[in-house]
Amino acid sequence: MPRGGSQFFGVDRDPMARMSEASSAYLAIGIAMVSVSFASIFIKWSESPPFIIAAYRLGFTCLLLLPLMIWTKGFSEVRRFTRKEMMLVVLSGVALTFHFELWIVSLSMTLVATSVILVTSHPLFVAAVSHFLLKEEVKRVAIVGIVIAFGGVVVLYAGDYSSGGESLLGDLLAFVGGLFAGIYFLSGRVARQTIGVVPYAFSVYALSSVLLFLSAAIAGDALAVSDGREIGLFLLMALIPTILGHTMFNYALKKVPAHIISTSVLGEPVGASVLAYLLLPNEVPTVWVIAGGALVIVGLYLVLALGYGPAVRQDEVLD
Repeated sequence: MPRGGSQFFGVDRDPMARMSEASSAYLAIGIAMVSVSFASIFIKWSESPPFIIAAYRLGFTCLLLLPLMIWTKGFSEVRRFTRKEMMLVVLSGVALTFHFELWIVSLSMTLVATSVILVTSHPLFVAAVSHFLLKEEVKRVAIVGIVIAFGGVVVLYAGDYSSGGESLLGDLLAFVGGLFAGIYFLSGRVARQTIGVVPYAFSVYALSSVLLFLSAAIAGDALAVSDGREIGLFLLMALIPTILGHTMFNYALKKVPAHIISTSVLGEPVGASVLAYLLLPNEVPTVWVIAGGALVIVGLYLVLALGYGPAVRQDEVLD
């Protein structure tokens, strides 16, 4: 059995290890869907530079995960990583870094609803890579879904065209950030077949945090943050959208088909838009956002819920 294969944190001591795999996975997905919706709200509330926000978010996440790493002997597993596993962790960490950098910057340039919808369009990219690289069947309905979803992206861009170049640039950054999120999920999907969730998540977050601090230094940002409000927001980002969001998705990647995870990510635009309308000023979605967002969600649903063929074993196609 692969390392960490039947346990929630890579050991038998965790209570969720005694639940059925499907039940624990769907519980994790439900928690993650709610939790990731808060990310854009916390980011909007923060007054720190984008790279600092992301770096501290992941740095504090590692600090919160450290007791679990010690308790589950996660560092011993990290030392046993094979070359392939290490490469997958590095790929995930680099992809997560670019995802956060591009997406967080986009939030200062466009509406939360637009940014989150575009950054969660990555399952389209995942579908294409899964078909050509992982040799999974993508049905005709998926092609229809891709056309509909990208039609929604065009509608979003058309709506922001009248707002000027900054909104368009924010949309582009969010979309490219979504592509990097797709790489993050694809590499994590393969890595989680043999790596426990806590060692995997801790390693990826730690690498990404270091890279983000380097980016902040290059950008000329002050690395030290002493404001209590900002520290509190960073801790909330670490606990809710990262540990209860990203890490729960990473856990479920081992237990259920990838298209279930990808489809569940579609809850983020809806949740984030509702929270933004309730909690942030001047965040009322336009008709363009509502129409384009609806098309993106419908297209993604067709691709991910109906358009995937049966999954194949990762080790049969990637070794």
